[in-house]
Amino acid sequence: MVGVRESPSPAGAAVDSFLNRHQVSADAVLAVLLVLPLGLVSLSLLRASDSPLSLRLLAGLGLLVLHGCVVPRRLRPLAAYGLAAAAMLLLVALPPLHDPGGAYYPAVLLPSTLVFGLLLYTASGRLELLPSLVCLAVTLTGVVLVLARLWNPASWGGSSGSYELVAWRIGLSVGLVAAAACLWSLGRLSRMRVLFLSELRAKAGRAEADRARERKEAARAERDRISREMHDVVSHSLAVMVSQAEGGRLSDPDSPGAGVFATIAGVGREALRDMRGLLGVLRADGGTAPQPGLGDLSDLLDHVRDTGVRVTVQEVGDARPLRPAVDLTAYRVIQEGLTNVIKHAGETASADMTLAWRPDGLHITITNDGAGPPAEEAGVGLTGMRERLSMVGGTLEAGRRPGTGFELSATVPYEPRSLPSSGS
Repeated sequence: MVGVRESPSPAGAAVDSFLNRHQVSADAVLAVLLVLPLGLVSLSLLRASDSPLSLRLLAGLGLLVLHGCVVPRRLRPLAAYGLAAAAMLLLVALPPLHDPGGAYYPAVLLPSTLVFGLLLYTASGRLELLPSLVCLAVTLTGVVLVLARLWNPASWGGSSGSYELVAWRIGLSVGLVAAAACLWSLGRLSRMRVLFLSELRAKAGRAEADRARERKEAARAERDRISREMHDVVSHSLAVMVSQAEGGRLSDPDSPGAGVFATIAGVGREALRDMRGLLGVLRADGGTAPQPGLGDLSDLLDHVRDTGVRVTVQEVGDARPLRPAVDLTAYRVIQEGLTNVIKHAGETASADMTLAWRPDGLHITITNDGAGPPAEEAGVGLTGMRERLSMVGGTLEAGRRPGTGFELSATVPYEPRSLPSSGS
């Protein structure tokens, strides 16, 4: 079954947000809109009635309370419902109103009493289960009182025929009970929907935060590893520089350039000492293991094959010696590509790797017949590879192949390109 994700339009989301921020104002507008079709009709009936003024005033007060409870119905649902229930009880208890045409009718039949259904719906949707059940019980009690009040139509001027009386009682009982049950159920359903959507939004927010944190941690870890490895490369270059300077100084100690070589060697030793100190801080384990390169590729391939993945390697062109930073970058790209095969393509997948030594650099291509990483996860590991390659002037492309499978293609230049200075 395919899940359906609700995606409201921007206009609908804006309206919902406005209504949630201005609940009282929105409900005040709704109360006015309900007064126009219901309140005005009820008021005209009361004005036309020739019943005692006190009776009409009490009925008008009850209707006024009903319409007024619409305003705080979402802000104070329990209090609004309680006042509305008291107003309905007053209307049920009042004597029938008399129409100038000679007919009698109970005050509970005035159109404005329909507002009580809205308050029941709101209370059941806003309150917890137990308070909402209490509201339902109060409503059903009121239904019983209304049925008792309207059970005999002859008492307020209705028809007293036998067949009509039976139909009236059955229809009235079923209609009132069904209306109360439906309004309460719709309110509970709306509450469940609101809670479900809130949970979905919370889960989506947590998932997005987790993905952002994973990307941030992956990028940070990759930058830390690049930093440590680049410092290793620089330390190696400094050691070579110091060794060559010492060799130049010792080859002819009495020459004018001997002092220059000594200065170069001294500065190189200080820089090397500072670099090793900084490298010791950056390394969490404090280790000094040499960094891997393409010379260690066979061990990496053996490790991958031990997991069950079949790897075929093809090398095109004549291999060239690479600078330490470039050699390390090429190894890490291959390592990341094969790791993705193990993680996302499965242990029984097969991968083809091509190392093409071309004039412009080393081209690395890794393809597999698996599904590849999901779209939301593909950027986590590959982002670090792109950052690493950009530091040496390389490029990386990765994506799904037509049909099935995943392909990673990287270009590594033979010489690392220097980054532009910050002052340029």
